[in-house]
Amino acid sequence: MLSRQHNFYLQFLQLVDALIITVSLFAAHVLRFFILNQLNWFGDNPLQPQFGNCYWMIALALPLGPLALEYTGFYQTHPPVPWFRVVGRIMWALTLLLIAFFTCVVVFYIPGSTVSHTALAIFFVLATALLLARSALFHYWLKQRGTRAHLRQYVLLCGVGEENERWKKRFLSQPGRNFEVKAEFDLRKEGLGRFVETLHDEAVDIVVFSLDETSLPQVQEALLACEAEGVEAWISADFIQTLVAHVQFDQYAGQPLLIYRTTPTISWELVAKRVMDVVGAAILLILASPFMLVIAFLIRFSSAGPVIFSQNRSGLHGRSFRMYKFRSMVTNAEQARAELEALNEMSGPVFKVKNDPRVTPLGAWLRRTSLDELPQLWNVLQGEMSLVGPRPLPLYETASFGDVTQRRRMSVRPGLTCLWQVRGRSKISDFKDWVRLDLEYIDRWSLWLDFMILLRTIPVVLFGWGAK
Repeated sequence: MLSRQHNFYLQFLQLVDALIITVSLFAAHVLRFFILNQLNWFGDNPLQPQFGNCYWMIALALPLGPLALEYTGFYQTHPPVPWFRVVGRIMWALTLLLIAFFTCVVVFYIPGSTVSHTALAIFFVLATALLLARSALFHYWLKQRGTRAHLRQYVLLCGVGEENERWKKRFLSQPGRNFEVKAEFDLRKEGLGRFVETLHDEAVDIVVFSLDETSLPQVQEALLACEAEGVEAWISADFIQTLVAHVQFDQYAGQPLLIYRTTPTISWELVAKRVMDVVGAAILLILASPFMLVIAFLIRFSSAGPVIFSQNRSGLHGRSFRMYKFRSMVTNAEQARAELEALNEMSGPVFKVKNDPRVTPLGAWLRRTSLDELPQLWNVLQGEMSLVGPRPLPLYETASFGDVTQRRRMSVRPGLTCLWQVRGRSKISDFKDWVRLDLEYIDRWSLWLDFMILLRTIPVVLFGWGAK
């Protein structure tokens, strides 16, 4: 399935699924508080209608529902998935949504008695059934679409035998299967004249060119012929091999481009990530401001030196920015670092020491609870950092990277928390393992992954797990 078609289907289905989840939540509360009460299902003690929680749950489920379904792989269409795995993915996504509901109840102190467990159980069953029905209908529609002759598209393959066979398998493996290979053609042997005749004889809709270093002149002429006749042309240029980059076609100032990206391209998810950064950082700054004033007072009167420590760090693609922290060390900590190099417990360019003598008593507590990082919320508001992303390193550490691939961790905006912080921190002593976790985050990135990392950061901060 072409990426633009896939993205259209995905966004449309996510919208439909958000509507299904909304309707299921509302219907579950209606069933619980009206129909079951009227049927005297609960005896002589029926509950009064309580729709307040239904509304905030709907507001939360609208964005989180489709994200949870995407996280569990519900939208995967290739390869085909057995129905019982589809049910499992739906149930797992809805379970994550219920966890988010109950997390809000705990965090925002919503009285538990007003949350109807019966309504949520009805919602779980109803949403599972409706989402499964929607999935079955969509796949049935795709299958039927592939059988309709007027929707079928005839393809001419222009390439060598092995590459043509690979393209046949790709077409057959896609849901819908509305592509039919009508003929195969070798431009280098048969020439442009015979190519144009084949277009006419087979009533071709699409030509797939398998481009290599030697066939460019012939393909250029054939492309002009396709353009003249209004036939769609695809160019497979996989002779340029990459390991992790995603290839996209775009244009700038009218110039066509093949773009190789290793990071997510601009999308509504990235926009939502930035909105989450700004709103989350603003709320946390407001809520934490009284506590931050207390911390500032304690630092000011417990040791000599400024309250805020600032340092140039490497941001997006290595750009320098000024990062802020509550001071947790003595004022000459940077000068004393050279004397402690022999105690470094982290292999590679990063400097980490357990029981660092430069850390003040108050600073040790601030580091253990990660409260020294609170001023970085200002960096998040400024757009220099994100709530979730690889931790920014000092300029002198990134300048010492021994492996050029380590710089790929700087291909996204740095963050307050990341996989490294929720999966180890002090347990990781090799910088290569740190980089591996950062690259895993970059390659797997989604809004749901950010949300899960933020949730897992809460106990890490509260209990000081893994901090040095």
